[in-house]
Amino acid sequence: MVVCLSIVSCKKIIGYSVVLWGDENNQLNDGEIVKVFVKSNITHTYIIENPRSNGNSEIPLWQISEPESKSKVQKTAQKYLQYANTFASVKLDGLPIRTEPINTSKQVYRLRKGEIIRILFKGVGSDVQSGQKKMEGDWFRVLTTDGTQGWCFSYNLDIYESENGGIREESNEEKKEDNLLNDKNMQILKSNRWYPVEYKDLIKKNQIDLTRMSSSYGFTFDEEDGRAILATADTEKYWEFTSIKKLTSKQYQFDGANLNVTVRSEDEIIVQFMESGKPKNAIFVKFDEDIPKIIDKEKTRRKNEIEKIQRNGNKFVSENYGTLIFDESLFIWNNYKLLVPSIIPQNAGKNGTVSIQYFISDSLKSKYDGIITLNFAGTESEVNFLYKLTDSGLRLESTEKAAIRDNVVTSSSSSPTIIFFEVK
Repeated sequence: MVVCLSIVSCKKIIGYSVVLWGDENNQLNDGEIVKVFVKSNITHTYIIENPRSNGNSEIPLWQISEPESKSKVQKTAQKYLQYANTFASVKLDGLPIRTEPINTSKQVYRLRKGEIIRILFKGVGSDVQSGQKKMEGDWFRVLTTDGTQGWCFSYNLDIYESENGGIREESNEEKKEDNLLNDKNMQILKSNRWYPVEYKDLIKKNQIDLTRMSSSYGFTFDEEDGRAILATADTEKYWEFTSIKKLTSKQYQFDGANLNVTVRSEDEIIVQFMESGKPKNAIFVKFDEDIPKIIDKEKTRRKNEIEKIQRNGNKFVSENYGTLIFDESLFIWNNYKLLVPSIIPQNAGKNGTVSIQYFISDSLKSKYDGIITLNFAGTESEVNFLYKLTDSGLRLESTEKAAIRDNVVTSSSSSPTIIFFEVK
């Protein structure tokens, strides 16, 4: 008995893995990611954190992928995503599993007629001939119930979908012919508003980046018009399609467009498409929160922050660095020549716009109130200053050597230019 089983959670983990063959007993689903604590070469098992209970589960080594880092396991999960819940029944006794997707490569296993195997992913291999005729089918990476992995040609495989560890339901064939009207995952796909997954992190950190978050971003489609749109801060794609076809229990193909969508859960979908000749994946999620309201709230917060500076006095004077005047979202800065060109560009005018675009880390909040961005007329460059309101005025600190990551200032410059303004 492994001691860790009696504890709700093990403190130290050895990595993260993808479930290759789910099972009802442990409530594990094909393709989901689990946390791995212990590997036993004696019992040939892993101890994992069960995602649907308060404890841990002991499972065979073959049931999940090799543990790896959290960043790497996401890519591994993508590899298995398309064929999650895909199994096959063997139609020919003695059908070989091979080391490579080549019909002459070494055999590692011979399958029995009627044996159930798990389809992991499709590969690219050599053609298989029967006499002079090419056999129809594909090479698949497969997994057996004793943990053997290898390549098997699909001509003698009866491939089907199962959400119950390979158990084939009698109604599966009827489900394939269903017109999607009563399809659970299609209803999930159609009935929700899908936003880019990065919104989750922005909301969690309460750092709403308005350059990346917009209520217009997301994935939408209209079956009647036959149009689908994907829009994020990084890309915008548009497709026209003729119909939607169910490929697996969770994956749908938009016919007439190079577009597939996988319903990963009730809260998450993956959109798969081609860009510049390469396959791309984009993850979208649904939110209980009202995204437009969150965006409006952030816009109001930024406006209030600027107004707070101006309530302290809209005209600030420095003996060495001139006069700075604020007027709502505009500013005028006279006699700042000592800051040119080290901080302010050579061709900058004396006026421009002021805005709040960045955040400061928690470690800086005791020293600064925030960071303001000045966009001078005559230049496209922005000039950023950490600022602190004082009893007598305003202190600005240049950020030309500050560490800014993901729109957050994480540390100030080691030798910044500091400007003290008095209210006039």
